[in-house]
Amino acid sequence: MKLIPIILTSIVAALLPYGTAHAYPVKNNTLTANAIYSSGALDTTECPEKPIRRRNVKLAKTYVKAVVGCLNTTWAAQFEKSGQSFRGPKLKLATKPPTKFCALKWDQSEQDAYYCDESETIFIVLSNNLLDDPSDLYLFNLVSMEYGQHVQTLTDIYSDWQDLGFRNKKEYSEHSRRYELQNDCFGAAFLASVWKSLDRSSADWKLLLSYVKEWTDKDNGARTSIAYWMNQGFTTGDPGACNTWAASAKRVA
Repeated sequence: MKLIPIILTSIVAALLPYGTAHAYPVKNNTLTANAIYSSGALDTTECPEKPIRRRNVKLAKTYVKAVVGCLNTTWAAQFEKSGQSFRGPKLKLATKPPTKFCALKWDQSEQDAYYCDESETIFIVLSNNLLDDPSDLYLFNLVSMEYGQHVQTLTDIYSDWQDLGFRNKKEYSEHSRRYELQNDCFGAAFLASVWKSLDRSSADWKLLLSYVKEWTDKDNGARTSIAYWMNQGFTTGDPGACNTWAASAKRVA
């Protein structure tokens, strides 16, 4: 059974104060007209998967580090095209989750991975559950999506989302969905950019999509929304197709 990677932010939703209300659509150029959107499709590169076997932590570490290396290469080139500053994230790998990460408690029953914006660190727990059947694209996509949060941090999307006012919890949840669905899309765009080198089939993509669609809730989005934004990224390979902040409310339900 695959676990759900839930985004870790430095401020928990329940603790967020109500701010100045913003009328729909979102009126924030960093979110709706970010330079990363006009940088074009990600360069097509090769990122062949390293060998990986069931519950083999050593191979899994090599696998994840290789994927992060590919992500660094791809996104560094993209940031150069967008004229934005780039730096790679830190990476921590363990077999058991820490009690706390990024100053918040780690929910051992639900999280495979966290990204911490404060330290710009991706933390992945290579548990027996995660590595029970690593032959699919779940781990590859998990790394890509955690990296997508790093992209959102570097482009100031994360910080401007945190500063975005909301009138009530319903509006806050919509903003959260815009953030998380964009992350889904960024991860899928990278997957598309290296797809030819993965020696995978359309069946592999459909299986991955079936996993991701199970992450649905009020802050992650409905199954149809998750599928829509994952397909946006995968069919275009372009961060510009991931502008959830300018999308209609229906598209981020």
